[in-house]
Amino acid sequence: MTSVNAKSASLLASRNMPRPYQRTLPIPEVLKPKSTTVDPDGHKRHLYQIEQRAALANIVPGLSTPILGYNGTFPGPTIKVNKDERITLEMDNVLPMFHPQWGYRLDTSTHLHGSASLPQYDGYANDLTGLGYCKDYQYPNFQPARTLWYHDHAVHNTAQSVYSGLAGQYHLHDEVEGNILPQGKFDVPLTISDAMFAANGQLGYNDNTHSGLWGDVILVNGAPWPVMKVQRRIYRFRILNASIARSYRFSLSTGDAVTMVATDGGLMPTAQQVTSWRQAGAERYEILIDFSKYPVGKRVELRNLSNKNNVDYDYTGRIMAFDVTSEPVDTSGPGARVLPTLLAASGTMSLKTSQSVKTRHMRVKRDLETWTIGGMTWDEVVKSGYRKVLADPDLNDVEIWEIENSSGGWFHPVHIHLVDFQILSRNGRAPFPYERGPKDVVYVGEGETVRLLMKFEHHRGRYMIHCHNLPHEDHDMMAQFSVGIDTNEDDPNHPIDAVRPHLIGEAPASGGTTQPTETASPEATESAAPIQSAAPVTTETAAPVTTVPTQSAAPVTTQPATQTDVVTITTARHRLGKDITFAGTSKYSGTATGGTVTLYDVTPGRAATRIGATTINSLGSWTWTTKPGPSRQVTMVRADSSRGGTATASVRTS
Repeated sequence: MTSVNAKSASLLASRNMPRPYQRTLPIPEVLKPKSTTVDPDGHKRHLYQIEQRAALANIVPGLSTPILGYNGTFPGPTIKVNKDERITLEMDNVLPMFHPQWGYRLDTSTHLHGSASLPQYDGYANDLTGLGYCKDYQYPNFQPARTLWYHDHAVHNTAQSVYSGLAGQYHLHDEVEGNILPQGKFDVPLTISDAMFAANGQLGYNDNTHSGLWGDVILVNGAPWPVMKVQRRIYRFRILNASIARSYRFSLSTGDAVTMVATDGGLMPTAQQVTSWRQAGAERYEILIDFSKYPVGKRVELRNLSNKNNVDYDYTGRIMAFDVTSEPVDTSGPGARVLPTLLAASGTMSLKTSQSVKTRHMRVKRDLETWTIGGMTWDEVVKSGYRKVLADPDLNDVEIWEIENSSGGWFHPVHIHLVDFQILSRNGRAPFPYERGPKDVVYVGEGETVRLLMKFEHHRGRYMIHCHNLPHEDHDMMAQFSVGIDTNEDDPNHPIDAVRPHLIGEAPASGGTTQPTETASPEATESAAPIQSAAPVTTETAAPVTTVPTQSAAPVTTQPATQTDVVTITTARHRLGKDITFAGTSKYSGTATGGTVTLYDVTPGRAATRIGATTINSLGSWTWTTKPGPSRQVTMVRADSSRGGTATASVRTS
């Protein structure tokens, strides 16, 4: 343990440092529906409820770790549903107003990753739910069986919120996989992540100037390097990489092959025998391991051979262990003894390049301090009023997308919402055997170019494409595409406006409701001056923390005792020579609907100077940002509303 302590990212004392293979693998509970009804067209509909809340977790010996969890657990409860049974998920935000450690505002957006959901239920980054509010998500579940996962997707804060615990698996079943693959307790979710810890057991956070976070403790279902006891039969493991940046190259300690049966989008056409596979953030692979070949008492380890562009520590080469027991073998149910070969055809894997009507090429790279995809950032999307798109296929178009990573230094797991795709090639060669199934995330390694074939089906509307190295996504490697719509026209499935959150415990109004401005997200509109941006920018995070900041980590706002417009400043930051950002809210008790906020530099010791102005959007939020900002350091800012309110706040300078 001395070498681990000397070469670790965590600041834990040796007595608190987890040791491999001391914990039993925990299995997340399966969430039960509150009720089940039947829709007019005969489809079952299950109603589920989840609370996003702060909690304490037992991860490191002798200490408690504060987390954010779905129903207070990490991972969140597993949701299991049969194909064509619909779900309404009431997602309640009862988190603190601000993150207890890192100070950013805990508005949330829930993305069911792998679901062909309508845009308003897809977890669009700026479709935010504030404290005390609920968003009712509708999931159709008409796709073939697959492993999905749900996670937070709030703009600019996805990395820290997922890292803090907002992630859980979601299993869609159908008759095909139900007849050939292990089920029940032999169908095991493995949510794998990594973390670093402060001396007091809190999560540490260091994203290496937005390049990525690589922890020294590997967690499986929230437990460090756990052990699972297994019978001498075939097991199915649903492996989700929920790390916010780390990729893995998994293998068994015995050198034996596993049987790969499913990728992100479900069953592969043919099972593949692989001795190792690389897996980036958000990718899901389903594997079968036949433990009948091993004697009782044998320990089989799942190991990590790692990949280029990771940071590795003494024990990041280990994931978990399986101990073969003498327990009587349960051979009931499918897939207990025989490994399958032929699996299932799919529409995605049946697509032909001759069907493609367009080929698009895009690069993923870093421009100065900003990550871009196809030359676009999310800031540009927001400033355009959510009209700017990277691509605009028509409904049911088939296209080829080429994604190039030639800038060096990083790999990028690229996720395309709505669709499953087929990987045609990687640097002109065939995809890896384990990639020969429907995918929604593609690992684009350093120096690699991948070609993808996809059909833009199911729904019209706006959908996102982004890097699933989440610090990259947050800064600002995210764009959108549209399917079958003109984004300059009215959109009945607008991802933000079509269905709004409502107060917890109250029924949503027809067509959705709008949050009052005091809990509205910093969702942006076009600003009043050409240089102004409407992107909601939050405060940056520091290196690993050892103490819990109070909520004063957010800008402290002072307000007059009486005013018509109650203005708050939620973000105030000026990095001299780099950028400047202010954001806040406005609650107006009058009848006017429009308004602007004018910002002044009121740094002590010099005269007040106008910085800029921006509009207050329909939700009562406002944002102003520009680069590089004023030539003098701003340490205090005042926001004056055209509707009568004013507020001042100290400015973060780092």
